Amino acid sequence: MALIELRDVVKEYPSPKRGEPAMRAVDGVSIDIDAGDIFGIIGYSGAGKSTLVRLVNALEPVTSGSVSIDGTDITTLGESALRGVRQGIGMVFQQFNLFNSRTVAGNVEYPLVIAKTPRAERQRRVAELLEFVGLADKARAYPDQLSGGQKQRVGIARALATNPRILLADESTSALDPQTTADVLELLRRANEELGLTIIVITHEMDVVKTICSHVAVMERGRVVERGEVFDVFATPTTSAAKRFVSTIVQGVPADAELEELRRRHPGRLVTVSLADGSVPQAEIFRILGDAGLGVHVVYGGMNEIGGRSFGHLTLELAGSSTAVDAALLRIRDIAPVTDLGAAA
Repeated sequence: MALIELRDVVKEYPSPKRGEPAMRAVDGVSIDIDAGDIFGIIGYSGAGKSTLVRLVNALEPVTSGSVSIDGTDITTLGESALRGVRQGIGMVFQQFNLFNSRTVAGNVEYPLVIAKTPRAERQRRVAELLEFVGLADKARAYPDQLSGGQKQRVGIARALATNPRILLADESTSALDPQTTADVLELLRRANEELGLTIIVITHEMDVVKTICSHVAVMERGRVVERGEVFDVFATPTTSAAKRFVSTIVQGVPADAELEELRRRHPGRLVTVSLADGSVPQAEIFRILGDAGLGVHVVYGGMNEIGGRSFGHLTLELAGSSTAVDAALLRIRDIAPVTDLGAAA
């Protein structure tokens, strides 16, 4: 059984204009998230992903559908029971949301104060968490004395204070530079591996998904339009939304302006060969082309790796007779997908 189950979840908000239909931010979403997963939910601004995460921790009620945590439908619970559910769900925010009037230790301690944890236990837990996030020497500092990455580490420590099973990271790296982003993602990975946390990562950055997530759901206009293992979505996206995201970090089949520029510089026949998971060695592709007596130049694309599995798209310029090119492509199509882009006019 999945740890988190969403079934036909809908969230609507009243229209600001009288007489107009309600605005549907989440539209019939169904997702299963297994314990121990790092699950990415990706979408552009307005896709509904941040609204969806607020439904998971019951900060907002659903309009219809169900949200179950460990087999309990939380949409049926009263406020008192929901408080207990929320204690088991940590939250990390884009803008850190730290208390400027409290020290680093005070910020991390705050959820434990609310939970009425004994003082000695609070102090022990705070020291433990600051050590975990690498800020043991900053306990008495204040947020305005910290860098953005340090603030986010405090936010993560605070989210972990009550020993949650689930961590929700809503655009938690969007305000950070690339190196700091990498450090924060590595900390989230450690929390997943060492503490056994199930993590939902809300983001609009495909590189974040590639780096840390095991599964991903792509949202557009309130709906999940594609979901699956990260490798599968990256290697073979099937929807236009997923293809747009993947294209931000993976060079696929060139189109439009890219293809026009390639044809201007490369008059030969252009073809894109798609390779996935090492099932077809690149050497075999080039052997077939060499046996056909063709000249070959790699002009676009490259290979990528996710979780030890490789995939990529290589666009090649082939020089030789049309008959020889056609015969070689016929052999290659038996072992790998090929997109024939033709030659310059």
